[in-house]
Amino acid sequence: MKKILIVHTGGGLGDVLLSTPVIEALAAVYPQAQIDFLARKSTSAAIRNHPKLHKIMTIDAPEPGWGKLFSWAGKLRAERYEAALVLWSKTQLAFMLYLAGIPIRVGQDSRFSYSWTYTHKVSVRSEHGDTTSHWSQILLDFVRILNPAIPETAPSFVIPETAQEKAKQLLRGLPDLPGPVIGFHPCKDIQNPLKRWPIEVFAQWVKMLAEQRQARIVITGGPAEITLAEKLIELSQVPCLNIAGKTDIDTLAAVTTQCRIFICPDSGPMHLASVCHTPVVGIYALKEDFPKRWAPSDPHHVSVILSPNPCPRHCIKANCPDFQCYSHIEGQQILEAVDKLLEASSA
Repeated sequence: MKKILIVHTGGGLGDVLLSTPVIEALAAVYPQAQIDFLARKSTSAAIRNHPKLHKIMTIDAPEPGWGKLFSWAGKLRAERYEAALVLWSKTQLAFMLYLAGIPIRVGQDSRFSYSWTYTHKVSVRSEHGDTTSHWSQILLDFVRILNPAIPETAPSFVIPETAQEKAKQLLRGLPDLPGPVIGFHPCKDIQNPLKRWPIEVFAQWVKMLAEQRQARIVITGGPAEITLAEKLIELSQVPCLNIAGKTDIDTLAAVTTQCRIFICPDSGPMHLASVCHTPVVGIYALKEDFPKRWAPSDPHHVSVILSPNPCPRHCIKANCPDFQCYSHIEGQQILEAVDKLLEASSA
């Protein structure tokens, strides 16, 4: 094949990061192919620096509205793709590729309304009883259905040199303490985080790290999370560097590489840090977190912390009023996880 399109417009930043092995696998088995990527604007930063991609197209939403469906189909038809792989299937996406006349269309099975439009139907393991396969391996099934002889690949992210320089400048304001630089991203994509998110629990963790490990802590977050980061630092009553709202994805990645450890609830920034080979303490307190599927896959650089009292069966993230499952994780667990990773990285 000479021209292939990957379509991944769903999920968040971490989901798209975990799809980068698909790029590598396609490049390995079809070395002469031009590989393009269609992503959502808000998550396209995860792959914009990837050296194996020829072109990145973006869309505002997970799928085009019916009014834009035909214009998108015409645009893709003009590109003359030989194959397209839809990694996060949606009805309009399936019909878009069908109308574009792309000869090989790879997508999810078991969907009555649109799976018939795909020429190659992938049984997504996580929907058929598999609870242990890592998501990056599940996504590689979309390549295996075309060519089973794919190499072992891992998620990747390229950090521009300009981002490294900006990260160094931002971190000049770190607290004057003798301990390790530890990054903490306390945020997760939820509504009304100041009212619902257990910031006081995170503040206690930060306080223990600063007082018992003399850690130089940097708090990260997006523009919408500045107030949350400020409140966390206020509650912790210890010196921290707050760079929430001051980093784009490239700079955040660079910041994580300057940290000895990066602590984060399951989210895109956790995957970003791990992909950049920074040891990660990943906190999986929610019933919906599924650490075997979503935790960073390198066991030498990750310490997974689970809540000893998981969510009740009826609880779902979208409706949780207070996320008290995080309050069951003791600060001592965080300290022990940090110590373990620091010891491993020094060996």
